Amino acid sequence: MGQGLWRVARNQQLQQEGYSEQGYLSREQSRRMAASSISNTSHRKQVQGGIDIYHLLKTRKSKEQEGFINLEMLPPELSFTILSYLNATDLCLASCVWQDLANDELLWQGLCKSTWGHCSIYNKNPPVGFSFRKLYMQLDEGSLTFNANPDEGVNYFMSKGILDDSPKEIAKFIFCTRTLNWKKLRIYLDERCCLCTVLLFDSTFH
Repeated sequence: MGQGLWRVARNQQLQQEGYSEQGYLSREQSRRMAASSISNTSHRKQVQGGIDIYHLLKTRKSKEQEGFINLEMLPPELSFTILSYLNATDLCLASCVWQDLANDELLWQGLCKSTWGHCSIYNKNPPVGFSFRKLYMQLDEGSLTFNANPDEGVNYFMSKGILDDSPKEIAKFIFCTRTLNWKKLRIYLDERCCLCTVLLFDSTFH
């Protein structure tokens, strides 16, 4: 009897140990499978990331090979809109590539009027061979001359037909121009005011 009970107890103990070992094995196997899954997922992400970087580098290389957008392939209104954001220097450089587009009169007219808002020549019939690009160069040169010597600058504008010898026209030109040095401008106005006073005095007493 006692021996029979011992065998029953021993069988129960072995069964429990077997279940415990199986549980341990199943838990260990699950942990290894999870680790393997994480490793595989990480590897796939790395591989995928490598593919993305490759495509990015390939795309960047192809863009570098293509260079700038050819404005001549775009609709004219879009090309002119892009070029209208350039200053005179950049527009001159652009004319080396897109000569017909960058030399357009409307672009240079916009540059002239945005810097020199009023010129007598704007309201006249343009002479033969007139171009706003040439006018821009003359206006720029005249402004530099004015900032060095105001009288010579004004004489330059008048000699080129850009400005009429009229107090009203000169006043409008000064008011609408942003490139004139204010110190030189003050000297010029002071001298002109004195000259007008002298002329007025002479005309009154003679």
